[in-house]
Amino acid sequence: MKDTNNNKRLFIYDVDKKYEDIFLKFSDDFLFSASPSVKGCIGCFGCWIKTPGKCVLKDRCNIIQNYILNSSEVVIVSPILYGGYSPDIKSVLDRSIGYILPYFRIVDGEMHHQLRYKHSFKLSVYFYGKCGDDEKNIAKRLVKANAINLGAENYEVNFYDSVDSLGKVIGSK
Repeated sequence: MKDTNNNKRLFIYDVDKKYEDIFLKFSDDFLFSASPSVKGCIGCFGCWIKTPGKCVLKDRCNIIQNYILNSSEVVIVSPILYGGYSPDIKSVLDRSIGYILPYFRIVDGEMHHQLRYKHSFKLSVYFYGKCGDDEKNIAKRLVKANAINLGAENYEVNFYDSVDSLGKVIGSK
């Protein structure tokens, strides 16, 4: 198990190409664009059994578990779709399942995966796009469950009407 005090952040983002320059100022951090799309998890359990902690699929998403493990904060930027992440962000998160173990634990009466690593980080999620209160509530519950499952020490969920308004906030951090 590893506990890291690394100050690098991991940005996992799904924005139109014209907005990617928002992330250029974070070149010392880990940057992972969800597009082009990565292969979806095939549920083979290889990351749990065959190559513990590493996805067996060979593409650019292989590195995602290592990025999480070496980050003090994981920042997800996604359009909000029905109270959840974009399909491309969801594929990246699904492929990070090797970061945790296939066994379960109970946290506050809910079942979550056991942690593979002793590693703490903050999970910050920035959704953009028009949505109502119901979608926001679903998204908040989803991010909370993701934070618990990944062992994040704390989390935050933010909503913005557009990438333009979000870019001003991300760019100022």
